[in-house]
Amino acid sequence: MKPTDIKRLQKRSRVMRVTRVTPTTLVVYSRSNPQLQHIVTIEWDRRAGIRARCTCPWAQHGGAACSHVLAALNFLAAEKHRTISFWLNADDARRQKHRVLTLRAGDGDVFITSRPADDEKAS
Repeated sequence: MKPTDIKRLQKRSRVMRVTRVTPTTLVVYSRSNPQLQHIVTIEWDRRAGIRARCTCPWAQHGGAACSHVLAALNFLAAEKHRTISFWLNADDARRQKHRVLTLRAGDGDVFITSRPADDEKAS
């Protein structure tokens, strides 16, 4: 299942705490229960595609692009001084005139645009 309100998830994901365990594995702490942690694994393919898995209930029942995955991707982007945004269709993503990546989500893809972080523009 692909999320229907990606912008709400994107907003929630930006305030989640993330810790890197390995280059492809991250721990995302739950907003609703700080004692709860979700493991997110991320893999990249050669065609700018991203596959991500999460241990949260939404993902375990077939959901894709949960807020934990978005938080992990935000964390990785910030390490490279980038800001990312998420889109449900390719046309909306391409209209942003930034690099477009694809998050492979079972029944439909989620699109990611990447741009330099605001602090990069100021320099």
